[in-house]
Amino acid sequence: MDDKDDIVAAWIAREIVPREASIRRWFSRRWSHVVDVEDVIQEAYCRIASLASVDHIDNPGGYFHQTANAVVTDMMRRAGIIKFTSMTQIEWSNVIDNEPLADRALEASEEYARVDNLLGTLSDAGRKVIELRRIEGLSRKETAARLGLSENDVKNHLVRGLQKIMGAMAEQDARSSTDAEEAVERKAEAIGKRRPH
Repeated sequence: MDDKDDIVAAWIAREIVPREASIRRWFSRRWSHVVDVEDVIQEAYCRIASLASVDHIDNPGGYFHQTANAVVTDMMRRAGIIKFTSMTQIEWSNVIDNEPLADRALEASEEYARVDNLLGTLSDAGRKVIELRRIEGLSRKETAARLGLSENDVKNHLVRGLQKIMGAMAEQDARSSTDAEEAVERKAEAIGKRRPH
């Protein structure tokens, strides 16, 4: 992989992957009855990964959303479901959210840092498999060829890696929830002690 591909892949991991869940939910609600949302998301990743540069993208979430919209339009046009007509700016403004809300941007940034940190706990092969399959959108066969592994090894690394990450995230969430409950209890006790009897 050359430097350009590394830069684009790192940008996708940092800017797009944390936004994928919300985009996926939106497309599932709107288009799941017409197109396969998984195919849309994968094709959107492929299109973005093939860019020569991402320097021109000011709003990664909006760009990903527009790219996925273009994929849906292309799929529907090829299937003969719709005849393409241009949309006005007002129509697009009803579809595209140009700026994420501040709390969502912060949440996505924190979630990215969390996942990136957990990826670092995996074996080198496990991390690379997840990056190639989930970030770059390579097939199992392409990933196996690039890493010199069997397709079965790729599958095993992916499953074990994702299970480890999801388990660690669940454990962190449970610990965080317990810590929050304990903090509330301590505050309640402190307030109770200060009340005049």
